[in-house]
Amino acid sequence: MQKNKAASNCVECVLAKQCVPSGMPANKLFRFENIVQTNIPYKMGEALFQQHTETSFLYVVKTGSFKTKMISPHGTEHVHNFFLPGEVIGLDSVGLGMTLNSADALEASLACKIDYPSLRMLRKEFPTLSDFSVKLYSTALASMSRVQNIISLQSASSRLAAFLILYHSRISSSNLQSSSFQLPMTRQDIASHLGLAVETVSRSFSKLIDTGCINKDGRKIQILELKKLEQLANSSAR
Repeated sequence: MQKNKAASNCVECVLAKQCVPSGMPANKLFRFENIVQTNIPYKMGEALFQQHTETSFLYVVKTGSFKTKMISPHGTEHVHNFFLPGEVIGLDSVGLGMTLNSADALEASLACKIDYPSLRMLRKEFPTLSDFSVKLYSTALASMSRVQNIISLQSASSRLAAFLILYHSRISSSNLQSSSFQLPMTRQDIASHLGLAVETVSRSFSKLIDTGCINKDGRKIQILELKKLEQLANSSAR
């Protein structure tokens, strides 16, 4: 569990400016706090929600990280995406009222649970919430577009390089880390996400290390040559 006590209300939360409440006047935040459960703890591997279950909630990552995954009728697992502090999980499900995938904690994490029908009612009263909702959906679509672009790269090392650059940029935007960062997901998760074999991911990491782009110590990554890493990410040769 996190050492520092997380703020239990939205006013004191460090993520407030990039989260849903930023679309509301500060003196009206109590209205939003009435429809959200804050600081729900999840252990590593614990499910946030299961695939193909009824839902009316959105989840905001407070601390830690989560992954979403889809299970095929044959039992094959595909890691869909990873979510970091400040990011919203469940945008692709609330419209249908049914989860399209499962979500698991990658580490000890905290999440806030928002009642979407109540949020929809608040949007009618506070138009700026609708503007923020459009921003949320736009950001989610852009994220998925970047993921699809990564998967379309032919070279495995290019996919991995692009993945590390994207992950690093998301961490940097949250001011969580600098050029060094910790990957909370396993090699199996990365392989599933990128459509590669685990052995191929291992070889690709070795290639990025050998070219001097990165250092790797367990799951700790340090980007040494960002421009060189970007060049590899933009290469589509096998």
